[in-house]
Amino acid sequence: MKNIKYILAASLIGIAIFIAFVLPKPKYQGINILKQINIPEAFGQWTSKDVSQTLNINDQRFNFISGILARAYTRSDGASLLLLILDAGNFHNPKVCFGSSGYKITELEDQKIEACGRSIKATTLFADKSQGGYVLMYWLCIDKQITSWTGQKTKELFTSITGKKKAGLMIRLDIPSSNQTIQDATAFGKQFLNDLSQALSPQDIAYIFGSN
Repeated sequence: MKNIKYILAASLIGIAIFIAFVLPKPKYQGINILKQINIPEAFGQWTSKDVSQTLNINDQRFNFISGILARAYTRSDGASLLLLILDAGNFHNPKVCFGSSGYKITELEDQKIEACGRSIKATTLFADKSQGGYVLMYWLCIDKQITSWTGQKTKELFTSITGKKKAGLMIRLDIPSSNQTIQDATAFGKQFLNDLSQALSPQDIAYIFGSN
């Protein structure tokens, strides 16, 4: 009897995994969390331009994405970066996405981000191509909790079984850089995030940088 219960449990888990990760999925419908968060278009020495229209999330390949915020922020001295926030049911690792686009990927040391009393680690990569390179800094925040890729998959499996919707965000910076300016680029990104955190409300900080 015990063996039958174990087999039944394993079968149910296997079916859930198949549904969650293999079968084609309809467009992911989140809780429209990006419409509830106020990311200022300008603050301090930063101004921005919305570039989300260049990304067609209605393409069926992006059914896992519910919403997107994409802004090019420029500092008063002319230096710029891209802030990308995805509201998604499942996240694709930027390392894989950039690698499949022809970029040479170098894994860098995780960067410690300080944001209004919070300390988080951002996964950091250098993506290099003949046309130019980028330092990528990113992390996942689901229901106001910083989580790992493994943790994200576990939450996805849980929500696919229960039907519960979640506030799942991937926050990413794309910072133009060369091999010689990686250190400067990471410092630039960290300054932007620190400045941004000080311009957010306490609730919005939690959605982006996690609960304190």
